[in-house]
Amino acid sequence: MSSVAENLLNIDQALGQPSLSIGLMLIQGWEKPVEYALYEICHHNIGVITSVTLEVGTPVLIERNENHIIPLIVHQAVPKENLPDGYNRYRLISVDPETDFETLIPELSQRTFAINNKQLYHVRFARFKTEIPTRVDARTFGSPEAYTLKTINISKSGFLLASPPGFRVPFNETTLLELTVHVEDEEPICFLGKVIRCEFDFEKKMKRYGINICEITADMKERYDSYIEDAEHRKNRQIFRLLNIPMPV
Repeated sequence: MSSVAENLLNIDQALGQPSLSIGLMLIQGWEKPVEYALYEICHHNIGVITSVTLEVGTPVLIERNENHIIPLIVHQAVPKENLPDGYNRYRLISVDPETDFETLIPELSQRTFAINNKQLYHVRFARFKTEIPTRVDARTFGSPEAYTLKTINISKSGFLLASPPGFRVPFNETTLLELTVHVEDEEPICFLGKVIRCEFDFEKKMKRYGINICEITADMKERYDSYIEDAEHRKNRQIFRLLNIPMPV
């Protein structure tokens, strides 16, 4: 059987950087493992880039070794923006409730890492759309004036926020923010974040801000991670309903 290193060779050349795999991807009836690279990860889900076409609902196995095999199902084809020709993105969900992909790549907690001193192809934490937006109070570091924004999507590394109508929120790229996340029925979660992206929506007369967490205490991180995992769990229930299969417990 092909090795993981052999499977990554062609996709590394296509992406132009070393990529990351967590084991051989196998599909019943296929002669060879599927060549893929990770681009997204969370507790029970992964996102992959591959040159093959996968159908939603396809069962997949990730073989870590002969004693550790993870069963998954393809649940979404993702728009393939900024990909080389002939490559696609997919999201897969584990049907084993004991799976925790984040523990397989502990370096993700550092948000940047490399292989053999080379920059690794970007792997991000999965983002979850907030059906009911969460209130986030944000102020420029050291400023007394706070602005109330709402989440659009959230991840373990940060979130995308929407301003109220109008363009009065003064944040720009690289602005350091004191952030307070108002989680339902709990004490607020507080930490520092940095604006990494600003988008103007002139039709809705609003701004969107991409925020990365840059400083958070261990206690606040534990609570924030729990908030994200609750969002993932809600999303997983929706996925299994759409796939028309029981959610593993």
